Amino acid sequence: MRWPGEEELFTLGRLAEQGVHPPEEMPFYVPWTDAIGEPGFVEGFVAFHLDKRAEWRPESWNLMLGVWAGVQLVGTQALRTEDFPVHGVAETGSWLGRRYQRLGYGTEMRAAILALFFDGLGGSVATSGALDGNRASARVSEKLGYSPVGEKTAAPRGVPVSEQRFELDRAHWLPQIPVEIVGLEPCLVFFGAA
Repeated sequence: MRWPGEEELFTLGRLAEQGVHPPEEMPFYVPWTDAIGEPGFVEGFVAFHLDKRAEWRPESWNLMLGVWAGVQLVGTQALRTEDFPVHGVAETGSWLGRRYQRLGYGTEMRAAILALFFDGLGGSVATSGALDGNRASARVSEKLGYSPVGEKTAAPRGVPVSEQRFELDRAHWLPQIPVEIVGLEPCLVFFGAA
């Protein structure tokens, strides 16, 4: 996983266009995939990523890393936070192109971002959510040691659905795969972690 360049963001947008989930399902709190097939989808996808980079502040940021399987770009893994230096809490989120799902990448990429969060940035609590029907996301949370902490209601397509909430604190973080973090030290100030 690493920060994708602008051309790689276009590659990710084209990957998303090929499908992320069945059209009758919506696993995301924000239904961004509903715009797939509309003119300008890829350009809007890239603009969203660039806007999030432009809004970055050390206390509040949205890190969206590209995920590669060998040389193939397969999806993204995100970690976002508000008031990180005060609370040390961040939310994980991700997606994979459909042909790369159910191959174990989802667990590996979440484990890698958790290693960055807890071991690299000194985070305290990682949170995640799984909308009703998104069993794959809930399974990844369970495998990595998150605890269920309740439910809330979301309405990504205007119809209320239940969202299961999960938390994992530093004390219960047990690395399950080896993760090497490279080049983080000079970046810590940008995460509010220096």
